[in-house]
Amino acid sequence: MATATVQAQKIDFDMAGRQPSEVTEDGYTGWSVAGATDTKTVDGITFTIEAAGGANMLRPQWSKADVKSGKADLKLLGDGVAAFIADADGNTPILTDKSVAVKVTISGLSAGHHTIQAYHNGVNGYKNLAPIDVSVNGRTVETGVAQSANAQTAADAGMSYVSVEATAGADVVIVYKSVPVSGQTYGATNVYLNGIVLDEVNTRMMAQTPSPADKDYHFDADTGHATLSWTAANGATRHHIFFGTDASAMREIATTTQPNYTVDGLSHKLTYFWRVDEEIDGNTYTGATWTFRPRHLAFPGAEGYGRWAIGGRGGVVYHVTTLADNGDDSNPVEGSLRYGIKKVSGPRTIVFDVGGIIHLKSRLTCADKYVTIAGQTAPGKGIMLATCPFGMASDGQTRFLRMGLGHKKLVNGVIPGTRNGESYGSEAGTSYETTVDGIDGMGMAGNNFSIMDHCSISWTIDEAFSSRSAQNVTLQRTLISEALNEAGHPNYEAGKCHGFAATIGGGEMLSTLSVGSYHHNLLAHNEGRNWSISGGLDASGSYDGHHDIFNNVVYNWGGRATDGGSHEINFVGNYYKMGPATTQKKLLRLQLEGTGKGTQSAYVKGNIRQAKDNGALTTDKEGDTYAYELSHGQKLTWQPFVAEPFFDSQATVETALAAYKNVLSDVGANEPFMTNHDRRMVSETISGTVSTKGSRSGKPGLIDSEEDTGCEGFDGLGLTEVHRPDGYDDDGDGMPYWWEMAVGTDPEVADNNGDDDGDGYTNLEDYLNWMACPHFTINEHETVTIDMKEYFRGYNNQPSFSIRTEGNVRYSDKGNGVVDFERSTGEAMPLAAAVVTATDADNAGQYTRTFNFYLPPTGTGISAKQKTPKPTRYEVYNLAGMKVADGKSVKGLRPGTYIVKGICGAMTVKTYKTVEK
Repeated sequence: MATATVQAQKIDFDMAGRQPSEVTEDGYTGWSVAGATDTKTVDGITFTIEAAGGANMLRPQWSKADVKSGKADLKLLGDGVAAFIADADGNTPILTDKSVAVKVTISGLSAGHHTIQAYHNGVNGYKNLAPIDVSVNGRTVETGVAQSANAQTAADAGMSYVSVEATAGADVVIVYKSVPVSGQTYGATNVYLNGIVLDEVNTRMMAQTPSPADKDYHFDADTGHATLSWTAANGATRHHIFFGTDASAMREIATTTQPNYTVDGLSHKLTYFWRVDEEIDGNTYTGATWTFRPRHLAFPGAEGYGRWAIGGRGGVVYHVTTLADNGDDSNPVEGSLRYGIKKVSGPRTIVFDVGGIIHLKSRLTCADKYVTIAGQTAPGKGIMLATCPFGMASDGQTRFLRMGLGHKKLVNGVIPGTRNGESYGSEAGTSYETTVDGIDGMGMAGNNFSIMDHCSISWTIDEAFSSRSAQNVTLQRTLISEALNEAGHPNYEAGKCHGFAATIGGGEMLSTLSVGSYHHNLLAHNEGRNWSISGGLDASGSYDGHHDIFNNVVYNWGGRATDGGSHEINFVGNYYKMGPATTQKKLLRLQLEGTGKGTQSAYVKGNIRQAKDNGALTTDKEGDTYAYELSHGQKLTWQPFVAEPFFDSQATVETALAAYKNVLSDVGANEPFMTNHDRRMVSETISGTVSTKGSRSGKPGLIDSEEDTGCEGFDGLGLTEVHRPDGYDDDGDGMPYWWEMAVGTDPEVADNNGDDDGDGYTNLEDYLNWMACPHFTINEHETVTIDMKEYFRGYNNQPSFSIRTEGNVRYSDKGNGVVDFERSTGEAMPLAAAVVTATDADNAGQYTRTFNFYLPPTGTGISAKQKTPKPTRYEVYNLAGMKVADGKSVKGLRPGTYIVKGICGAMTVKTYKTVEK
């Protein structure tokens, strides 16, 4: 059997001046060659590369479009080094008839047999490249090796594969020489070298192009099975499939004659590894190891193309215990949010044991994938960031987090310290007014598979939110409001209005469809960029971007509503409500600016513009509510507005009027509580009024400082510092003692990554999802009164509410939307819920919310700490309280919700809900 060595040296010849993450293939060492000769040592082996055979210069080359396509292998194949003949002026024209060579000297090889595989793929777009000969230590061992031109897979790339018997202490010299044939016409006769791999199986003998693609951690295996497929090696007659959840312990599960095989019983909780060993002419060649993971919804209610964000699922839990921040990424305060972002590694969920305002002393950017920020866990009125911006990374989940940047001191009408070397001197960084390390808010720039949900962003100076260069992302149910308008933006003259909401990217730089989803958000009192659509250009210079903008509410913008451009835009079911400051009546201005090739178009459907003072409604009308604009010589050779959507929204899309009601009923960081500022934003949107005006600009509703008259300012938010009591979560698993007693997990063992109820979410995620809904405690002999109108504020025309309870809670309708909840009789179940659906006389739609209740043990009203006995048996009950099965399994029962009870002796010690679908 032919096998690969454990530690093969793998070099990827990279384009110069780029970040390794941009150009270096995973598993390879990047090398950007400089000059006619260069040297690099990898794991004790030294490689020297030289221009030879008449060449006098080596230069990095690339196809930017290929490298940035996101396709497997193209960071390796899309760039490389090529041999040139430089003229007296240093120019290096493409060669079309001359032979040149690249010499590679390898020093430090151990004695014995070694293999050297090299890739030869032209990246300049020239076709019909000259073949090459390969010599080892002066002896020609391969002739007529074809060089490919912009190959898209390793299987299609030009490749040489040679063997050598190395002698200890002796160099091995390989020469790759182009051999143009007389009478033939070539696009290029340069020698291209993309990568070198020592001591691995010849890729021609290996399976290629796997599906699922290698490192696809969002693979669609929703049904629990996946069909593994690959491109078979030439001549392969049998395929040996190895599979497992440990790369070092895969086992052979099948041998097939076809290049595909279906595996069953997959779980999103596991990462799978697989390979295919190819049987050719009686020899078996070990394949590369690939990996994938089935996708899973980030949380109930996640929608759009960022909905599969993994977040910190399965990782550690970090507790934020202080509001302090020193701004030092290398030495942050222990217990601070910055410490959890910058010092804790690996997948992680960040919970808050402290509530209040964190004044960041410098920009805070999460560079790690797989992080969940669970703002709903904060005590008091929740958590808020201020002073400096915050940004998340790919596969991040950010929920119920507030950001309020705040004004800065001005000098001659602008913020100093960010231009011309100016600074605040000794005062710099000592207060929120003088700390300037970014003047935007929150964002997902460059993210892929990320989601922000139920966040609130306000009082920013540049723009509140940014997701430039993003791929699959979702921003949902987020409130962006009161971007500071005439606030001294340092890049503009004094008096410039720059209160901008958001620049949004999405669907950029990937070969497969990716989309930025922006839905059910409220944008209120922002001068412009409501939204600014940033599609950008792909690596070939063509218009890029895919944006899905639906069911948003925008109120009291100034001179700009939504503008910009993207290759494909869905603009559907949005509600734009003009306010006292609104001067621009067009909701969507598709700006075609002549900066790229290709097309930029939009699908426009079902949007509403409401006139000032709750005036008349206008539906989509080209030239009135939407239009395109040409500039910079752009010639229109396509249809800018199309009749069909470009892609599915991966979400429930409502009418604009239904979205208006539903967004105003549930938006922003409203757990654990909605701030008075956010309540004002919703109220003013509903009433069509303002209560502020810019202290400098005088514009109604468009403030210039959070301290302008009528605005709450930081001191008026009531976000005082609050800490969790000692013993709240002794085992540190992110779940408090009372919760673990209620659901039956062990409060003395960190079991955050278990899934005791089998619903697909971890125990910790179950708690986070419960906390993401309105939640209340009902003690014995107490009543909780809820005014449903406050939770369905968009339903204000004779609203009505239907209520369905789950568990031991009952309600009494007091009229006018006021409902009392109290414990019901029967066996005590510590968790209950009420599912409430609102409608009103407008008949525009309905909205359903779940209200969660915790019912502490009777008597004390608290859960006394004590050792919980382990269940010795389990029983399954239906919601009517009837026992329907022994054990924990609900397989074979009718679809529905069941209660599983863990019993020790005569005592029920553990209960949880489970669902049979």
